[in-house]
Amino acid sequence: MRIDHLALWLPPAPLVAVSVPPSSTLAARTVCSLEVAGRAPAADPVERRRSGGRVAGVVLAMLVALVLAGCGGGGDRGGSTSAAASTDPAGKDALVVAVKALQGAAYGYTMKIDDGTVTGVVDPAGKRQARLDSVASGVRFSLEGIVLGGGERYFRTSIPAAGVSAKKSYRFDRTKVAHTEIIGLFETDDPTSSQDFVARVGPARLEDGGRITGAYDLTRGGDLGLADQAGLTALGERAKAAPFTVALDAQGRLASVRVTVPAYAGTAERTLTVDYRDQGKPAQVTVPKPAEVAPANAAVYNLLNN
Repeated sequence: MRIDHLALWLPPAPLVAVSVPPSSTLAARTVCSLEVAGRAPAADPVERRRSGGRVAGVVLAMLVALVLAGCGGGGDRGGSTSAAASTDPAGKDALVVAVKALQGAAYGYTMKIDDGTVTGVVDPAGKRQARLDSVASGVRFSLEGIVLGGGERYFRTSIPAAGVSAKKSYRFDRTKVAHTEIIGLFETDDPTSSQDFVARVGPARLEDGGRITGAYDLTRGGDLGLADQAGLTALGERAKAAPFTVALDAQGRLASVRVTVPAYAGTAERTLTVDYRDQGKPAQVTVPKPAEVAPANAAVYNLLNN
């Protein structure tokens, strides 16, 4: 998931640009607990689209790419964890089993990554709810989406845009939305990109207490990766062996994932995290109250399609 740029024109005042450091993509993957320690920009937008729309004298141009691809979790909150020195088949096997179990169950999640924090719920029947909270140069904003049965979908945002109220949840027609950068945040079946996480894991070790530690490849970008080529160059081979820790619950299911991005080129070490909750329990989707709902208007569709 990534939010590369947010610009607001408030005529007749000069352009005010609010930039979010390009960071790794969310597989926008999206819904667990993200915690960024020593946050620093990782610079490479996976996708940049400029949208411009003028409504009632306000032009909103937003370069936002919530590319849901590549999110794994985090385990222990104890800072850096050294990568396992040798391959332990039991470690990788336990991780594969935990991720497979996640695909067929309802669960909640919180991801803390460079782009901000994503929280949400997902279930096999198709219910989805996800919310991104982020900050662009000191300006806080949010994006939230809900998917229910029968094609019922809602979108809400605090991004300043003429014709779009932060107090309303807009019910929209999915057939009128051609692009998925924003709605993909809450439509994806694997919001935390757990399957992609497994594919990036190298040596792994199963330890006592239901912990899996090992090496993780940051070079493929994604939420738990780096898109900054300069950063990857500075890290060298370390980029392909970043320490990770996965915590399993008593049933061997994913509880948390943490990937440590080592310090490089003046950028402090930081931790990208995903926390899971309520696995196997009915997804608790918060349906907006009737008074808060409005049909999506042209301004909403313009935002979703750009």
